[in-house]
This record gives sequence, structure tokens and C-alpha cells, in this order.
Amino acid sequence: MTNDPRSEPYYDYLTQSGYQFFNYSEKHYIFEKGKRVIKVAKNIYNNAATDESYYIEKAAHELLLFYHFPVVKIYNVYSKGDFLEDFVVLEEEKVDGKIYYKKDCENKFLTQALHLMQNATSTKGKKFGMMDKDGRAKFSSWKECLYSVAENMPEDERKSCCRNIETLPEVKEPSFVFTDCNMANFVFSGNSLIKAIDVERPLWGDPSFLYGVIKSRNPYLYALIGKEAESEIVDLYAKIYPYIFCG
Repeated sequence: MTNDPRSEPYYDYLTQSGYQFFNYSEKHYIFEKGKRVIKVAKNIYNNAATDESYYIEKAAHELLLFYHFPVVKIYNVYSKGDFLEDFVVLEEEKVDGKIYYKKDCENKFLTQALHLMQNATSTKGKKFGMMDKDGRAKFSSWKECLYSVAENMPEDERKSCCRNIETLPEVKEPSFVFTDCNMANFVFSGNSLIKAIDVERPLWGDPSFLYGVIKSRNPYLYALIGKEAESEIVDLYAKIYPYIFCG
């Protein structure tokens, strides 16, 4: 059976401890107990990159909560052995509501998710690049960050991309950018967005990079943005986006 958690090495221990299987995503299983849920990697994705993403997610959520954005509270990230012997475990508040898994859900839901992601770019950092587990990044300039991503491209595409990066205007201050516009990451109650979940691996960079992410991943969201997303820069960002997780 696809996405059957019963084959996971932690399943029996969790169910015997009062946890119930709740949901799954591509790489994780979710279990609930009372008003809390835990997220654990599927055994085949139990690796250092997945472990790091949990700590980054916690840093991202804490930052957004500090600035009063509606995201779920992450209570803890447990290192291996603290909760489960061989797995890092993320524990967060449980939010009851509706999740729209299809990209082409109603515009009233798409619009609210879009506004949250746009508003989050008002949060500023000190350096550019992918957020680390301390909430920081490592590049001193936006172009330096983009060149590092371009290194992951095929040679012909990389050369063209680098020429275009060179012509970009300077970005003086890095903004918080969602790199995942999946509608499954937003919880609604009635007609209102109440919380964002799974804000994993955000980027500190040009706020317009958000539009490149959306253009690359969700045409229904992109159609709602308007002329501010219609530019050669956004087109470039849409080409670069698929390579940001390859380094």
C-alpha cells in the first residue's frame, strides 16, 4: 500500500505511545496526539538533509511568528535519540482546518496564500542565500548567491544564466522569500486562511524571486499577481528556481 506508515521502524512505538497516524507528505509521516502533531521522515528519506530541514523550518516559523505572521508554532525539534532512536522529530501545534491540495482551488484561497507570501518579503535579513538552521544566510550579495545556484545548471544554460545575472540591478537588502508555494502548506477555516505550515528552506533574497518560484510552480497563483510579475527578471528567476536545492 502506498504511503503506509506501518512499515516504518517507529510505527509500533508511536502507536503504543498514544500517537495516531494523521497524514503524510512526499518525505514525511505525520502523527497526532492531543493538540500536537509530530513529523518524522520516511525511512528512505532519513538523512542529514531532511534532519537539517526540520531545524530550518523551526527557525523560519519562529522568525515569522516574531513578526506576527500566521504560521503554526513549532514546539521542538528533537535530535536523534531524544524522541526516537534513529530519527529527528519535529513537534508542532495541531491546526484543525481545510487544506486545498489542488493548485487550481478557488481564487479566494489562492489570493490569501499569495498575500501572505508577498507580505513575508517585508521581513529583512543581513545576508543572501538559503536560510540555515540559525535563520541566517552566507552570501554577501544577491548576485553571489545566484551565481552559486547557476553552478548547478547544465553548462549551456549556466553560461546564458550568468550573463543575465550580471545585468541584474543590485539588491541592497535581503528579503524573506518562500520557496514553496504548494497550496497544501496553507490551512483555512471557512473562507479564511488561518495558518501556514511547513515553511521549509526559505531564501533570503530579492523579493521578486517569489514570483519566479510561483511562475515555475503554480500557474494559477501566477495569474493572480499582475504586471509586477511580468518581467525578464522574473523569467530568469523562474529558470533558476529549480536548481536552488541542488547544491
